[in-house]
Amino acid sequence: MNSILLNVNIIPTRTTHQSALRILKGKGGKMFVGKYQKSEFRAWLEEFKLKIKKSVPTEPLAGPIEAEIEFYFPYNKSASDKLKETESWKVTRPDLDNMEKSIFDCLTDMGFIEDDSLICRKISIKRYSPKPRIFIKLTKIT
Repeated sequence: MNSILLNVNIIPTRTTHQSALRILKGKGGKMFVGKYQKSEFRAWLEEFKLKIKKSVPTEPLAGPIEAEIEFYFPYNKSASDKLKETESWKVTRPDLDNMEKSIFDCLTDMGFIEDDSLICRKISIKRYSPKPRIFIKLTKIT
């Protein structure tokens, strides 16, 4: 298999893997600074995993990989009805690179790709659309 296509009908998350640093308490009661993943993001990630579970290949892609990932967000309620019928660029948060990281880590964990370090070329976009979704294309570069 040389490529994988995923068209996931899910609203992209507005929160990402990045979370605030927190002071946490270890098993021995010792305090340390660590990351605490938001429950909203964890719930979104579980839903995303459920939606792509049936598409997991028998073997993950290996070698150099090209990744295309497109995030399509719903318009804000304040957007005009005319605007909501088209697609336009999303120039607000979340940051595109943080959204990519979350998706690529998930694809690695689930066995779509051997490791996200194999991604040598990528194309990413984030847009508003009347049809919110995430489109992912992974192609082995030969």
